[in-house]
Amino acid sequence: MNLQIAKEKYRDARQLLGLASEEWCASYDVERGQTELCSKEPMTGEVEAIALILPECSRENRRLMAHAPTYMRAMDFLLQYAFDEITRLRRHIEQRAEKPRNFAAECSMKCAEPAFKKYLEERHGLEAPLTNDRAATRVRSVLAISSRRELNEDPGAAERWKQLRSDFDAWRRHG
Repeated sequence: MNLQIAKEKYRDARQLLGLASEEWCASYDVERGQTELCSKEPMTGEVEAIALILPECSRENRRLMAHAPTYMRAMDFLLQYAFDEITRLRRHIEQRAEKPRNFAAECSMKCAEPAFKKYLEERHGLEAPLTNDRAATRVRSVLAISSRRELNEDPGAAERWKQLRSDFDAWRRHG
């Protein structure tokens, strides 16, 4: 089965679920001596035979047939839930993608971290005393920018910042 056929079968199944009896059950006709598949009327509880089940039919197949409408409705419910969740997650991803990251603010916060200042000292020659201002000046020099604002305005500067941040994370993991 391919995706196109599966989609067609799913549409057919959903339509039929709306038309078919909500509940089926297995029953035994004493007069005929045969097991039957029956539909059950939800309002009256009346049971009506809709198919005969041959003696060769396994217990598992009987169970599947007797509960088919319930199983199909459960699967349809789960699929609808999954579709809704996918839609919700896609919207969330799109909203996050629309909101640009504030790399300038992120850089400012990093420059206040003692570990980041130590990294700048060891890897990029930041001289003592390790102040936030000195760290910010060193970062601007390393990234070849005149203002942290460029991190939000210049894609190249943003990429250099991401690389520096990645190098810092690696340094911290191994240091």
